[in-house]
Amino acid sequence: MSLDSTEISHLLAAAVPQLTGPVQAVTNDSRAVAPGTAYVAIKGFTSDGADYAQQAVGAGAVLVVAEHDIPGVPTAVVPDARIALAALAAELAGHPSRDLTVYGITGTNGKTTTSYVLHSILTAAYGERATGLLTTAEIVVGTHREAAVRTTGEAPVVQGNLARMRDSGVTHVVLETSSHGIHLHRVDGTRYAAALFTNLTRDHLDLHGDMESYYRVKRTLFEWTSGPKLANGDDEYGARLARDIPGTLLFGTSAQADYRIEDQRVDGLHTVFRLSRPGGAHLTLTTPLLGDYNVHNVAGAAAIALETGMDDSTLVRAIREMKQVPGRFERISAAVDLGFEVIVDYAHTDVGLREVLQVARGVADAAGGRLICVYGAAGDRDKAKRPLMGEVASQLADVGIVTTDDAYTESPAQIAQQVLDGADAARTTIELDRRTAIDAALRLARPGDVVVVAGKGHERVQHLPTGDVDFHDATVVRELLVPIAQDAAHLT
Repeated sequence: MSLDSTEISHLLAAAVPQLTGPVQAVTNDSRAVAPGTAYVAIKGFTSDGADYAQQAVGAGAVLVVAEHDIPGVPTAVVPDARIALAALAAELAGHPSRDLTVYGITGTNGKTTTSYVLHSILTAAYGERATGLLTTAEIVVGTHREAAVRTTGEAPVVQGNLARMRDSGVTHVVLETSSHGIHLHRVDGTRYAAALFTNLTRDHLDLHGDMESYYRVKRTLFEWTSGPKLANGDDEYGARLARDIPGTLLFGTSAQADYRIEDQRVDGLHTVFRLSRPGGAHLTLTTPLLGDYNVHNVAGAAAIALETGMDDSTLVRAIREMKQVPGRFERISAAVDLGFEVIVDYAHTDVGLREVLQVARGVADAAGGRLICVYGAAGDRDKAKRPLMGEVASQLADVGIVTTDDAYTESPAQIAQQVLDGADAARTTIELDRRTAIDAALRLARPGDVVVVAGKGHERVQHLPTGDVDFHDATVVRELLVPIAQDAAHLT
C-alpha cells in the first residue's frame, strides 16, 4: 500500500509538503530508510531522531514527520511523533488486526508464559499454520520462528509482523503487550479481540513514575478490548480491573473468581489442578509447568480460551502436551546426568525472583539438596528493587552469587554492591563476569542441588557500559556443563 500527501495529511491531521513520490513504508530508524519511506523523528531516551533527518532524506526518505519543523527537509509537523508513527504503520500495513483475532496479554510477570500457553492451545485448535505469537522471547509466524528484539516492538514492527501473519494465512495471534508498548503508542491501531491481565508488581517505575500510573497504562488494554477480558483475581490490581472495567471476569483461587483454581497438586514433574468455571462445570488440567504462579498463568490462558469458544478436550490436550517456554523456568536437561538441576529464568524483579526460587526451593528440598542462585539487577532502571532482590535470594537460596545483568551505562560493580546491601553477606559473593559466575555455581553443585540462573532468560544480548555482547544463559550453561561432565567421567 502507498499514501500520497493528501492521504497522509488527512491521516495525521497535519500539513504535508508536496512529495517527490508516494510513501510506501514508514520507520523511526534512519538506518532502515529506503526510497519511498516516511521517516518519523522520535525523541528517545538517549537521542533525538530529528538529528538524523538529513541522513534519512539522503537515504531516500520522501517525508520526515517530526514534532517541530526541520529546515532543509520535507517535514510534516505533528503534536506527537509516536502517535503519527503508529497511525502511518497501521495504515500502510492495511490494518492487519482487523483480519485477525488478536489476544492481548499484559501484566508485570507471567506475560510470556501465559502467551505461550495460549498459543499452544490455539495451535491445537486451529493448526500451527493458522497461529502466530509475538512475545519477549520470539516471534512465531505459523511454522516459522525467530528471535524477538523486545517485548513490544515499535509500531512499524508490530504492524509489519501482524501483516506478515495475515498474508501467510495466520488467523489467531497472541500479542504480549507491555506497558512500554501501550505508553509509547507501539500498539496503537491494533484491534484486540480479547485481553488478559496477569498481575502488577513493582517494575518500570523509571518510565511510569508510580504504581498508579503503571496500573492505568495496563488498564488501557482492557479499555480497548470489546471481547472477553480476564484478570487475575488474586492480584489486587486484577481485582480492581474487574471493578473498573465492566465485563471483566476473574480467575484465581479466591471465592470471587469466575474461573477458580482448586485441588492443586504436584504429580512428578507435572502440576495437576481443577479449574471450576461459571455455571458449576469444571476441568482437570495437567501441565508440565511447576509453581503456583504458573498455575495462574495456565488458568488465565485456559479461561480466555474457554471464553472465546474453545472445546474442553482440545484445551486439556494442549495444556498437557505444551513444551517448555524459553527462559521461563527452563530446565537444562544436560545437568540431569550429573544429578542436579539447572533452571534458567527471566526473573528480574524481587517478586519474580521470589516466585521462581520458591518453586526451585521445593525441588531442592524434595531431593535433599541445596539451592544455588546466580542473579543480578539491570542498570538504568529502578534502583530501589536491587537490595530487595538480594534480600529475596538470601531468604530462599543457600548460596547466592551476584553478577552482572544488563548494566547499560551504570557501573556493574556499583549495581552488584546495591544488590548485596540487601543480601546475607555470609552466604553471598559477587562475581561480575556472568560466565564465570555461572561456572562457579555449576561447579558448586552436587547431586540433589538446584542451580537457578536468573535475570536474562531467553535474551541473547548483554548490554554493558563497554557495548553489547552476545550472551545467552541457556547456551552458556550447556557449554560450561561439558567440561564438568568430562571431569566427572574421568573421576569415575
